[in-house]
Amino acid sequence: MQEKLLLLTSKQVARRLTEVFDFVWPTATAIWNLRWQVAGYVSASPAATESELAGRFVAGSGIRGANLRRSCIDSSWEDQQQEFARFLLFEFCSLYEAWCEGTLNELGAAASLSKHLQFPTTFTNGAPSKGLRHAVNSIVQGGSPTMSGSIYPAIAKNKKNSPLHIEQLLVCYRYFKEARNSLVHAGGSTSTQFVSAEAAYNQLTPAQIGLKEVPVINGHTAGSPIKISLRGVVGFGDIVLRLVSTLDAEFSKSPGAEHAFLQRWRACHGGPAVQVSANPNLCRERIKRLVRKLDLPTPAVTAQFETWLRNNQCIV
Repeated sequence: MQEKLLLLTSKQVARRLTEVFDFVWPTATAIWNLRWQVAGYVSASPAATESELAGRFVAGSGIRGANLRRSCIDSSWEDQQQEFARFLLFEFCSLYEAWCEGTLNELGAAASLSKHLQFPTTFTNGAPSKGLRHAVNSIVQGGSPTMSGSIYPAIAKNKKNSPLHIEQLLVCYRYFKEARNSLVHAGGSTSTQFVSAEAAYNQLTPAQIGLKEVPVINGHTAGSPIKISLRGVVGFGDIVLRLVSTLDAEFSKSPGAEHAFLQRWRACHGGPAVQVSANPNLCRERIKRLVRKLDLPTPAVTAQFETWLRNNQCIV
């Protein structure tokens, strides 16, 4: 299936998120089944040694060092869900951070904007001075009528594109990012930033983020240990995908999108301009095929787009 995304960085992150989604629930189910199988075996053979358990449940897997008694009997299912949720939380936060950096590089934009893409907009005297809108305005400044008329219409059809909810989606992101920061930097206790992020998160409604439900979280008090919900973190993965898809669509209207497009064209089709038919209809169809080879959705081949391709020695 062809993704309705412009940037290579966006495609890589979207594919990785899809891989993780496909991995999560089957793996959680497998852990659950292993737990009751080990518990049943130990119930029938209380004196079973660790090597016996490994021979029964691990042999042939290539896995070494698995302590099944400790992981399946001494540890609760809730504890294991917490561990699984932490792995996912770290992965999703890292993916969005990597996307911010990779996207700015692909667009030829300032690396300093990465931080702004991770916070809701702050306004000063009615104008965005920090956060998301400041970054978007900086990147899209001047715009690209060519990209807006040809590439953006197809990218905007991505079902995860959520322009009306983007600020609220970043409120969600901040909650989970601060949870991650507290786990890594505050010994797992709630930080001041986390408490503030959770208060903002608790104000959100499903309608504000464009979903059927706000990803479930556990309530915390100042200084309490962080406890995260596996189901909630999986929901956070969808939040990240929506952020990536929405901002990718926004950036497809930018001058940097022209730069990214031309780089892709030359990497795929080489340096010499591609010969196209003098027949207008055949020419448009040829352009559509050439663009699809860039792993992009079918563009709207406007007169402006065709002229732009000719001016940049893409077609002749």
